[in-house]
Amino acid sequence: MTKDEFAAAVAAGEKKLYLSALSVTRNAEDAKDAVAHAVYTAWEKRDSLKDPGCFDAWLLRITLNEAKRLRRSSRFYEDVDELRDEFSEEADTSGMEFFDMLSRMKIDDETRRIFALRFFYGYTLEETGRIMKKPDGTVKAKYYRALKKLREEYGKGGNI
Repeated sequence: MTKDEFAAAVAAGEKKLYLSALSVTRNAEDAKDAVAHAVYTAWEKRDSLKDPGCFDAWLLRITLNEAKRLRRSSRFYEDVDELRDEFSEEADTSGMEFFDMLSRMKIDDETRRIFALRFFYGYTLEETGRIMKKPDGTVKAKYYRALKKLREEYGKGGNI
């Protein structure tokens, strides 16, 4: 992967990475740091990526791991409503609100990755399973369990 290809791939997914990191750290500065460190790590280890088609998932995994590391060392959390000005006014902040709900649910990292790949990157559950090297049944079970939990907590009658 060339420097330009890498930069283009990172730029295309930067907001998605930030929102995913924010769902773990619940702190804007830590989320930015997690993304920056993940991009640096990915650049340094780009030769270890065997399938360039899995770049998004690979970088997401690095970002979530870094966010988790930062969350362990930080105890300051922000409310999602205070983070709206992180994005321009015309930006869609529904993703931020959705991942704020997920972060409050305390789901495991694997389920968080499933949701990120499904909602931010638009992969089907079958594609997500293939990317994560997990059986379709496992991916679907984790997805639907977490979705049910979301509906119970936030859905008011089963609708999110």
